[in-house]
Amino acid sequence: MAANDIMLLRKQLTEKYERDGFDSLTEQERLELLLSYSCHGDVSSLAADLLKEYGSVNALAQADPRLLMKDIRINEQTAVLLKLIPAVSRALCMERRSVRTLSSSEAAKSFFSAHFTGTAEERLIITSVNKRFRVMSTKVLAFGTSSAATAAYRDICDFAVKSDCGIFFIAHNHPHGDALPSDSDILFTRTAAAALSGIGAVLADHIIVGSSSAFSVRVSGLVPELSAEPLRGYQTDAAANGNKTQTQKP
Repeated sequence: MAANDIMLLRKQLTEKYERDGFDSLTEQERLELLLSYSCHGDVSSLAADLLKEYGSVNALAQADPRLLMKDIRINEQTAVLLKLIPAVSRALCMERRSVRTLSSSEAAKSFFSAHFTGTAEERLIITSVNKRFRVMSTKVLAFGTSSAATAAYRDICDFAVKSDCGIFFIAHNHPHGDALPSDSDILFTRTAAAALSGIGAVLADHIIVGSSSAFSVRVSGLVPELSAEPLRGYQTDAAANGNKTQTQKP
C-alpha cells in the first residue's frame, strides 16, 4: 500500500468516525485507522492479520511490544502506540472518578475498577492507605490468578514493611468473568490477612473486579476473620443495603 493509499484510507476512516461516531467503525477499521498513523505498507492486511492472531484490539494492546516487533511490519512507534491504549484509558478513567480516599467499600470498588480498566490479563495489586484511608501507593504484585502467585505473600509483607502505612487493600481482576470469588480467592484472602496481621498491619479489604461488577470480600462475610469486627473509618456500604452493591457495574 503506497503512502497516498494510506493517507486516503486514513481520510476515509477519519471522516466516518467524525460523521457517525466511534461505534460506527468495525474492529478492523479502528485498528486500520490507528496503524495508518505509524505504519508503512498494507495496513489493511496487517490489521486483519493481527486481529486473526490476537482476537481484538484490546488483547493486542496487552501484548509485549518486543513480541509485536518480531513482525517486520510493526515498528517501535506502532508497538508503543498500541501499548499506550490501555494505559491512557486507565488514566482517564481514574481521573474522571477521582477516587483517592478508600473510606468505604463502594469507593474501593470504584477505585480498583478504574485501575483495571483496559486490562485483558489477570493482575494482583496491593494499595496502601493512611489512617484516613487516603491512597498512598499501589503496586502490581503478580500477573495471573492470585492463587498462582507463589511469591505474593512475601511480596505483600515486603511492600507493607517498606511502607509507612498500616492499612492495606489487595485487589485482583477476573477480566473475562464475574467478580464472585473462587475458593482459592477466599483462601488467599485469609492467608494475606494473617500475613499482614503477623507484622502488625491490617487488611482492609480484598476487592475482586469482574467484567461487569466488583466484589468486596469484607462486605460478603465469606472471610469471618476479616469482617468479624468493623474497621474504624471504613464503611461497608453494602452491609446496610443487603449487599445489593456487590452486583453493580463498576
